Amino acid sequence: MSEQVYYERSLAVDVYPHLKMALDLIDVSLPKVAVDVGCGAGRDALHLAENGFTVHAYDKSDAAITRLKEACPAHLNEKLFPQVCSFDQFEYPRSSLVSACSSLFFCSPEFFSHAWLKITQSIFHGGVFCGHFMGPNDSWAKMAHRDLTVHTRADLEELFEHTFKIVDVYEYNSEGMTLVGKKKHWHTYSVVAQKII
Repeated sequence: MSEQVYYERSLAVDVYPHLKMALDLIDVSLPKVAVDVGCGAGRDALHLAENGFTVHAYDKSDAAITRLKEACPAHLNEKLFPQVCSFDQFEYPRSSLVSACSSLFFCSPEFFSHAWLKITQSIFHGGVFCGHFMGPNDSWAKMAHRDLTVHTRADLEELFEHTFKIVDVYEYNSEGMTLVGKKKHWHTYSVVAQKII
């Protein structure tokens, strides 16, 4: 299946549910600036732009960013600023929201700590993080992909300790399908957390 078909299917999926929750939590006094981490074709980035946010969206895929630019000419370079970049190289602006839907586990373990520090430091007090982390029971994790970052529930508690209040964690540990129609066992944690420091 082509990369383009994958991105078209991703645009047809509903907006990430925890993103909707996050929008209700953000301190209303904060600037409406958001980052979409590993944005793909930009389903969530477009949703944020349509809700009045200035959105800085990045993905390592040129094809993804090209598709995002095609999808949003009205917002491009006004409310939406997409770029091709990696997790650790992206310059995170100060923001009230960072969304990382099904993306952060693709950050290599070698770079994850640095990228995570940049993410957490970029969020204003009262701002919100929402995103997925891969659990150890995921079939991709069990295949020993060394380029994937995997977290246990205890690891997550440590990641957010002191700096964030975890508002909600949804664990999905079940058989499922990928967007390209392949069966796999998914084990992910979706987290919404508000910065308290």
